Amino acid sequence: MNGNKLLEKMHGLKSVFDEKESELTGLDREIGDGDHGVNMKRGFSAVNEKVSGGTAPEVLKQTGMTLMSSIGGASGPLYGFSFVKMSEIAKEEIDKENLIEMLDVFADTVASKGKVEGGEKTMYDVVSKSSKLLRESGVLKLDDLQALAQETEDMIATKGRAAYFKEQSKGTIDPGAQSAVYIIHALGEDVGK
Repeated sequence: MNGNKLLEKMHGLKSVFDEKESELTGLDREIGDGDHGVNMKRGFSAVNEKVSGGTAPEVLKQTGMTLMSSIGGASGPLYGFSFVKMSEIAKEEIDKENLIEMLDVFADTVASKGKVEGGEKTMYDVVSKSSKLLRESGVLKLDDLQALAQETEDMIATKGRAAYFKEQSKGTIDPGAQSAVYIIHALGEDVGK
């Protein structure tokens, strides 16, 4: 996947988040402040307008900077900083091995920036398992990523706003885990084919 293909994928996330805004907002209303859908839509609308292209590393960096300045809440810095960090190790032509490295960096960045680990019902629960999924199956199918997000449904949140809900957070997919599904799917959809 070169810079042009990656740009197409990042721009394509605008329509994904336009479509999924109410789903993400619904999840966030259950265990958060109800703005995750709006924030992700705003972020990728800005990416669509402002990220103009270049090499794959340049597209990732531009995407990260744009997300940092346009998404509110915890998601903006987490996604934004992760894209910037991924840009530092991305190759001009992202192949499966490079994407695995990028996903590991994505996971490490979310862990250190968000001070999270697995099982705490956050986006990390999807991000941290996606490189293993790609390593083992060779592709990142939407259904497989969705299954990772589904696992957060039975978890009790211990981080972020959802942590206030304690036991009541059980039974809802984490909104950040759900948005991570769409982002990782866009990054990996054509890699490894």
